[in-house]
Amino acid sequence: MPSKKYADSDFFLALLKDSDWLKEKAKKIYEKNKDSIYVSPFTVVELMVVCVREDIPLKKTLFQISRIAELTFVKWSLFFNAAEYVELASSEESEIISSDKVYEKFGFKVIDLKK
Repeated sequence: MPSKKYADSDFFLALLKDSDWLKEKAKKIYEKNKDSIYVSPFTVVELMVVCVREDIPLKKTLFQISRIAELTFVKWSLFFNAAEYVELASSEESEIISSDKVYEKFGFKVIDLKK
């Protein structure tokens, strides 16, 4: 039985992006290890953030990752449901109460806790 291989976000991004300097290496590694790749919920969350930030289709990305990697600790449905909320929040005129201005980059109005 092949040993399991943990894949980090850069592996998935290399495979999923149209062009990436690591794409060919990621493809070769995937072909050798396709039955033993797994991912953690933390990496999936990181990838979701990148998708929103880079305007990459979120659900399509989750679907593609779920086809090539086993997810540890939780079910994929958790992230597909979360994607629904992310898309809903992104499509509505939402306000976020926070001291972190990063949300403004995603088009949200921030009610600044520091003020």
